[in-house]
Amino acid sequence: MKYEIVNSRLEHVRPLDEEIVVEEIEQVIRKYHLILSSKTTLLSKKGSYHWHIKKEGEKGVLEITYWPMQSRLWLEIARNRRADWNVSMIEAVAKEMAHTFHGHAQLLTE
Repeated sequence: MKYEIVNSRLEHVRPLDEEIVVEEIEQVIRKYHLILSSKTTLLSKKGSYHWHIKKEGEKGVLEITYWPMQSRLWLEIARNRRADWNVSMIEAVAKEMAHTFHGHAQLLTE
């Protein structure tokens, strides 16, 4: 399952403002009382920010990737990391991200 935030102000972020975007993403994560279990970069997407998000006491992972060089932000649940909590929350979190960045949450795959 994958959502991408489209037609947002991320298209106009200057390199010096990337950390502000990262903080805004992490604020949304905290708003939903989720746990940031890892923060890294994807080797295939140079300069990206990639988070693994969990819910306390639950299995499953929600992945969030922000790739400033391409002005892209997406949320994804890998098939082997699906759980009731992340499937039920991904749309709401994607819509909150879209609202935060003045864009739209587009469902890419179910």
